[in-house]
Amino acid sequence: MSARSDALLVGEPPPPHRLPTLTALRFAAALAVFLFHVFLVTDPLRPEAPLGFFADPRLAAALAHATSKAGYAGVSFFFVLSGFVLTWSARDGERPAAFWRRRLARIYPSHLAMWAAAALLFAWACPVRVWLPNLLLVHAYSPDPNINSGMNMPSWSLCCEVLFYLLFPLLHRAVRCLPGRALRPALAAVLLVAAAVAGADAALLPAHPRIPQLPVSLDQLWFGYLFPPARLPEFVLGMLLARAVAAGLAPRIPLAPAALLVAPAYALALAVPSPYDFVLPMALPIALVICAAAHHDLRRGAPRPAPRRPAQWLGGVSFGFYLCQGVVLFHGRPLVLGDRTYPTPVAVLLTLAAFAATLAAGALLHTLVERPAVRHLARRRGTAGGDPDRLRPCRAGTDRGDSPPPSSRSSTS
Repeated sequence: MSARSDALLVGEPPPPHRLPTLTALRFAAALAVFLFHVFLVTDPLRPEAPLGFFADPRLAAALAHATSKAGYAGVSFFFVLSGFVLTWSARDGERPAAFWRRRLARIYPSHLAMWAAAALLFAWACPVRVWLPNLLLVHAYSPDPNINSGMNMPSWSLCCEVLFYLLFPLLHRAVRCLPGRALRPALAAVLLVAAAVAGADAALLPAHPRIPQLPVSLDQLWFGYLFPPARLPEFVLGMLLARAVAAGLAPRIPLAPAALLVAPAYALALAVPSPYDFVLPMALPIALVICAAAHHDLRRGAPRPAPRRPAQWLGGVSFGFYLCQGVVLFHGRPLVLGDRTYPTPVAVLLTLAAFAATLAAGALLHTLVERPAVRHLARRRGTAGGDPDRLRPCRAGTDRGDSPPPSSRSSTS
């Protein structure tokens, strides 16, 4: 075991340590969601209207199939990473109200900006029952697709994040009290809960009528994918992974081999029937990639290259890039181009243009809204500034994690 792991286990104050590799991987997850959206053949809420750009039906169908699970994988990565980061960077003794203020400052101003853009530019005629739940970030609790996917479609995942934030102080106390020997059984239990959710979704909800181009009904998609409590196991999985990494109990797989496991897992996801493909096929490789990335940044020894600055910048704007997809693709595409499709060379150029427009909009959202909101709303007055993305390991217990972890201090997540 490394000197860093020994220090964590005996309760010595760990030095501040950033995890830049995980920051860089955030953009890969956001890009996976973008690819799923941009290659959808038709708009899920308007099956008669094309969403993708490709006129060739075979090519359009092949691209849609190849990326049909990319959105599932990207969102699942974000949920697991959220639990990991919040646990890794938890502040000792912080009051729940202060924690909630910091977290809402990170997501709500950006959500509000995109909600306003959708409302003013495209969805001004939406009824109150559609725009108000979206504004309050409770719309994913409704099974009505016009509500849970209305306004800015990607914002449904923020309803899940709000639930995670509300429960985190209680969940964190429970996770910290787990002895080290219970971490692996707890990880297995969380995966079993996720499997039980998928099983209940398949057994209890009607499988018809099916959504065009998605082999699942609207009810099943809502309960197993959009409904915030159903996504809680992934968040808890991330919390447990942070404890396991800090305690030296997580598998130490190098980052490259862990990343290679994603490909066969994705192939399995393409073969698994819905709703079992929402979370289960990718959960384990996502967990291994996150652990490997954390170990990659924490490992001491021979010098290693840090992630390049462009990768860090892309990771920083990934939340804005993710949120802007709904406005650019689901609202902007029909407004600018109508319902036309195009020959393959033109369609490729339009796909690249949609990516560039989404990235530019996400960068503006990050620069003009997200960062100022964090700077002015997330920190107490009079506190010294600092890097809001600096992460400090939480402490594990004292005997290889076999006793409850002591208090620790950590910087802002």
